[in-house]
Amino acid sequence: MRAPATRPALTLALALLASPAAHAACKLADIVPGGTYTYRMTGPGSGTFTTTNAVKGSSVRATTTIDGRTSTMTWTCTSRGLSGTLTGAQGGGMTMNNSAFLPPLNVWRPGYSWTSTQDMSMSGGMTSRGSSVTRIVKRETVKVPAGTFNAWRLDTTTTVKITLPGGRTPPAGSPLAGGTTVQSSVWYAPGTGMIRSVNSGMTTELVKFKR
Repeated sequence: MRAPATRPALTLALALLASPAAHAACKLADIVPGGTYTYRMTGPGSGTFTTTNAVKGSSVRATTTIDGRTSTMTWTCTSRGLSGTLTGAQGGGMTMNNSAFLPPLNVWRPGYSWTSTQDMSMSGGMTSRGSSVTRIVKRETVKVPAGTFNAWRLDTTTTVKITLPGGRTPPAGSPLAGGTTVQSSVWYAPGTGMIRSVNSGMTTELVKFKR
């Protein structure tokens, strides 16, 4: 499986990836339950990957390996909801340090929104920052290879801005000037977690899971 051109987009998708609790409002099992989950990607970079969610106290470590590269998303229960950080080598000299947030399930409703950020460091001193706004769209019936679920759809708009070595701004007229905007959608089934995502022409769906 090869998908070098889609690696940054896939990393952003995993960031939006999109379990007992330290606070009553935060329940890991609602959105990021423990277990092993296998996903299938179709579109650019087709293939499969497995994510293992290891629960420890009020946090869960979701470890994913794609093309031999491993990243870890750590979700922690807070008084506001689930706070997540994605770390791991992305290959080609790229590393990622993302922050993410998912509110507790009991406040989810159409129109509810929040923000998060994604930082990337690349070889040669180039960096980028993504600023995301996520909005809950609706709850709907979704069929994937793993079954049929009643899931919440979340839409995210991410604007990524590049900074050149030395803190310089890309010159006007260059492909990097002004940044780029990425649209993505993810579906969460309460008690199961992410069952589908669509990002940059690539669809990821849950094939099977074992708790």
